[in-house]
Amino acid sequence: MDLFTDIVDFDKQHPIYKLIKEEEYWAERAVLNEWAKGFQDRDNKFVQEFQTTFEPCLWELYLHAYMKELGHVSDFTFDVPDFVMVREHEFCIEATIALPAVGQQPAHSFGKDTQLGDLNEFNSQAALRITNSFMSKVKKLRERYSKLAQCKDKPFVIAIASFDRPFSHFSASRPIRAAMYGLYHDEEATLASNAEEVISYNVDAAIKNGKTEIEMGLFCTPEFSDVSAVIYSSLATWGKLRALADNPSAPTVFQTFTPNPDSIIPNVHTAQKSDYHEHLLDGLYVLHNAFATHPLPPNVLGHPRLAQCYMQEDGYLDFDAPDDFLLLRYLMSLKYT
Repeated sequence: MDLFTDIVDFDKQHPIYKLIKEEEYWAERAVLNEWAKGFQDRDNKFVQEFQTTFEPCLWELYLHAYMKELGHVSDFTFDVPDFVMVREHEFCIEATIALPAVGQQPAHSFGKDTQLGDLNEFNSQAALRITNSFMSKVKKLRERYSKLAQCKDKPFVIAIASFDRPFSHFSASRPIRAAMYGLYHDEEATLASNAEEVISYNVDAAIKNGKTEIEMGLFCTPEFSDVSAVIYSSLATWGKLRALADNPSAPTVFQTFTPNPDSIIPNVHTAQKSDYHEHLLDGLYVLHNAFATHPLPPNVLGHPRLAQCYMQEDGYLDFDAPDDFLLLRYLMSLKYT
């Protein structure tokens, strides 16, 4: 599959696709080409969509690379869903991304003057966009996929990546925890009170457009038992390509945040590209549904570098993640002219 020979007009190409074609990003192109090995363009539209929309296709290629990392094999003879895993575990994955609301800025549009704004509003809106994407795939599952032979009586996983606004990668796990488990970490209240622990509480809804309540905590009841788990990342982005690219001379500085066992303030690490190392699955979450009709054993999607979350019978959330789990990554690059 040739991703980088133009088949659409320049003015229709996605800004990140235009950027990655520049000569200096040869190593990032190599990462994508490696991810794409074995991936099949079943409807002969993927390359066109990659060049015009980029982010949904990036997420699909990332998921394909994730499955290869675990040794799973997908049967691409089926037109839907996106991944039908046939060896050595059988399950299905449908991919989607959280997109901006109509009329709002895309994820790639931030600049030096772009501000995060109120953190609670940022997190709430991010959770709404995730929920919207989740529900659209549940509708497809119930109306079509559940009736197909390749999906019947198998675990079904929805994979969601955050591309819903500028700085969407800053959302980390806050919106997905609220959307799936109804647990909200209130950063504004924590910062205002100088608390020694993050102020957290349960939420059952978020407000859309100032008036409509949208349900949160979707994995807290049996209502969505037909979904076994959610795969989630806010970091499977252009930054992930930059992090994995084998180009140690790139004039880029990486700053990352990892958990701090002694404080609510995370550990901060800074490294030049030549000294920076990141795994494909760093920053990835698998959130399991305790009410799933077809639950997934932990080893099916598990890996030492990612986080898995389970809800216990008492409602407590159990996170299994490496001590240096990647919470946030951003980078600063020099552009020579």
